[in-house]
Amino acid sequence: MKYECLCRIPSRTGIFKLIYGDGKIKSLKPVEALNVTEYDILWLTAGLFDMQVNGMMGHFLSSDDLNVKKILEIDRELEKRGTLFWCPTICTQETRIVKKNLKILKRAIEQKTRTGIFGIHMEGHYISDLEGYRGVHSPEYIRDPDIGEFNEWQEASGGNIRLFSLAPERNGGIDFIKYLRNQGIKAGLAHHSAEYSLILEAVAMGADLATHLINGCVPFIHRQHNVIWSQLSIDELWASFIADGHHIPHYTLRAAIKAKGTNRSILISDLFYLSGLPEGTYISESNRKEVILKDDGLWIKDEDMLCGAAKTLDRGVEFIARYCNFSIEDALVMASINPALYFGIEDKMMIYPGRKGPLAVFAWKNNKLEVEKILK
Repeated sequence: MKYECLCRIPSRTGIFKLIYGDGKIKSLKPVEALNVTEYDILWLTAGLFDMQVNGMMGHFLSSDDLNVKKILEIDRELEKRGTLFWCPTICTQETRIVKKNLKILKRAIEQKTRTGIFGIHMEGHYISDLEGYRGVHSPEYIRDPDIGEFNEWQEASGGNIRLFSLAPERNGGIDFIKYLRNQGIKAGLAHHSAEYSLILEAVAMGADLATHLINGCVPFIHRQHNVIWSQLSIDELWASFIADGHHIPHYTLRAAIKAKGTNRSILISDLFYLSGLPEGTYISESNRKEVILKDDGLWIKDEDMLCGAAKTLDRGVEFIARYCNFSIEDALVMASINPALYFGIEDKMMIYPGRKGPLAVFAWKNNKLEVEKILK
């Protein structure tokens, strides 16, 4: 298959003529295209990188009935939407299922068919159990950090746990963060009520991400002293944001990203397993509550509370560019290059002649982002 187009590349200067064939970039040359508008140019990327995917198409990564086939189906569905790298996320669940599913993910990662799985994200087990801060995570599975338990999980995963999000104020939380970083594992702060001084201590121990910042806290907080301002103010702390239009209003999201800086902001989906299913009412496997899927959002029935997200990351990129007054280039960078930089694998995002696929080509026109082509 031969494919040619004029394109731009996020974080690169100029317009390029791409020639792709035989599974790799045959030619990539800068060209003069003075009369070409922004809307006539395609965007060539190594794919979006979603650091937080809990499931999709009815397949819950923390369910007792998970298997490799379901993981591969999620991978294919994400690929169709331009996400070529992702972190399957295991959330609050009983230890037996967590351990079993980590072994299943290990098999999916090690099998010969290519997947976009970069590594596993653990979230929910060691978070705050306070109402509001814990969100929709099941309180019966929330506890203090346990290094021995974590080591069993990491062994079960084949060493594939790359990120662990937790509440630093839990007993042993600071020591656990230190342990993670000494094992080469990223530590994120999530669903917590830590004060500024404790957040600083957590960062000193190695925590470097505010996981889905602005979400995962109580609805009413002190106007000055709160977990949002504290984490936005620490320059070395990255922040991930759910840009689906439901979790954070566009004006709040713009202000938060402007404060953190586009160079330290990461877009995620936080996809729940009901994403991709028809609208309707479902019983959530995670907490046994009725969940309404409507207008690309998920809400606990009769409660003013979201239950994860339904929009894939490409829709988040579109939302940022359409409603938050960021360029489509900045939006693509926050959803692809920045997560790679966070994990130290920015070379995976480099575009150059001889580079093999898959690659994702996006079209941006009339405030809509569409996958033009997945090059394999």
